Amino acid sequence: MITQTILTYKKAKKYDIFYCIVSHIMIFYFQVIAMISFEWNEIKFNIADIGGGKLDHDIAGHTHSNNSYELHFIKSGAGTLITDNCRYSLKAGDFFVTGPNCYHAQKTDTLNPIEDIFIYIQRTGGKSSNLFSSAFLNTNFYITENFDCADAQRMLFEYTEKYPDYKSAVAGLAMKLLTQVVRCYLPAYTAHSEDADNLYDRRFIIIENAFLYDRDITLTKLSEKIGLCTRQTERLLKKYYSKSFREKKKEQMNAFSE
Repeated sequence: MITQTILTYKKAKKYDIFYCIVSHIMIFYFQVIAMISFEWNEIKFNIADIGGGKLDHDIAGHTHSNNSYELHFIKSGAGTLITDNCRYSLKAGDFFVTGPNCYHAQKTDTLNPIEDIFIYIQRTGGKSSNLFSSAFLNTNFYITENFDCADAQRMLFEYTEKYPDYKSAVAGLAMKLLTQVVRCYLPAYTAHSEDADNLYDRRFIIIENAFLYDRDITLTKLSEKIGLCTRQTERLLKKYYSKSFREKKKEQMNAFSE
């Protein structure tokens, strides 16, 4: 009888262990399935979690992994953010980002606890990056005040309520939000960079229109139009048109004489 009881206990114990393992696998599986993916400025991300509410307890010091970023939006209340280098008093309207390996902890004011929204994202792919995604990926810590959290609030609502096609809505809001964040990082460079990108995209149409409509086009004039020196312009013409400027000019003059 005792032996049978022991065997029954061992079987039950094995079953409990098996059930526990399966349960954890299933929980992990559904968490992975529930992740929302999006691509922003050539980089792929997963939204691992979105949450928020009253923070009635302190958050112990911790860091995130090499591919993880957490966005924090303070809606109301007060508290203290602690990093390796500084302590920051938190209040309504504050926003901060904690990226890879950035140590941070939070202490809440028990008389006026913080209410916040957090968005946890992970980089999952994308070998190349542009100015904007590089600025986001390479900024491990950032804090500012008077940040508009309307998009974050909408993301939390969509993520929680799960209306039809909510994943697309959340992904779209995430892309908009990252652009909003990077504009804080690069306020002085954004317009210049976009102008440079647009000029690069327009170079070929500028070249072709110049030879089509400007009888007086010169190598110097064309170079100024496309933002290159004369030597670079010559190389560009050779690479993409297999002709020198002189050959293109001769082709233009023959076309005008027809």
